[in-house]
Amino acid sequence: MRRLAIVVTGVVVLASVLSGCIPAAPPAPEPVPPIDAVRGHAVGMHEFAFTDVTRGTPALDDYPGSDVRTIPTTVWYPAQGAAGSMGADLPADKAHGPYPLVMFAHGFGVTPGFYAELLQRIASAGYVVAAPTYPILSGSPAGPSDTVGWEDTFTDTRFATSSVLDLSATGDATLGGMVDPQRIAVAGHSDGALIAFGDGFEAWRTDARVRAVISYAALLGAPGSIYQPNGRAFLHFVSDHDAYNDFDSTIAWDHANLAPPSWTVALWNADHAPPYTDPSDPHFDLVVRTTIDFLDFELKSQSSLGFFLDVATRPDLASFQ
Repeated sequence: MRRLAIVVTGVVVLASVLSGCIPAAPPAPEPVPPIDAVRGHAVGMHEFAFTDVTRGTPALDDYPGSDVRTIPTTVWYPAQGAAGSMGADLPADKAHGPYPLVMFAHGFGVTPGFYAELLQRIASAGYVVAAPTYPILSGSPAGPSDTVGWEDTFTDTRFATSSVLDLSATGDATLGGMVDPQRIAVAGHSDGALIAFGDGFEAWRTDARVRAVISYAALLGAPGSIYQPNGRAFLHFVSDHDAYNDFDSTIAWDHANLAPPSWTVALWNADHAPPYTDPSDPHFDLVVRTTIDFLDFELKSQSSLGFFLDVATRPDLASFQ
């Protein structure tokens, strides 16, 4: 994976800037009451294929392109069974639902399976986690490329979100009744961290349904993006030995631009991907705990104490910046 250079598809952007019509930021989400905070679920996994017939997929190299955009989406969900177990198409645990939804955006040249260890742990804490495979960015059906069809990834995320919500609302055998549409977060790693950030905070890209955002390993504020503070909570993990994002520049941008409620967590002696993908990495468990406690705080109205203690009690691994 690598840090991308965004190419803005600028007709709409330029027209809006020239006319002074910067889109208004979506309103801050209303508070939600506490819900069932049971953790330790078994986890099921199901592969969906969502097709947007209103948009195409661009041609690249030998791939001729398509007049539709198919977005394979992996969903991990709380399932019936013993805590810690995981399997494909396990019966959903609807007794403790509906659950908050976490949309996850992958990085350059990988698919959601690269993050399976992280995502199934989030699901086991009582979340439905849906991860689209972005055409071209992932390397399927062509690429990978972070310049061809980049702007489509934001629409892909919103489309996949709507598709999951539709399945929950219309009684799908697996996801029927499983998702609370008032409790949605978006997260992502590397290029996907920029997709998540845009989905939550950038003009022309935001999804008003999102309540909280998590970005793993990204230098924010790419050319062409317009950050709009809007009251949504933001958690940003950065690594001091990230091979693709300069640590000092990343921290400096956060300090100069981010508005509360936002938190930047520095991971010490950490690289770009292992803290989010490899259970043997010493930072992985901290990232998992902090992520879940942040989501519990923002989406389940649980105490914020665990979220802060996760970082504060491990100064050897991380600190708030």
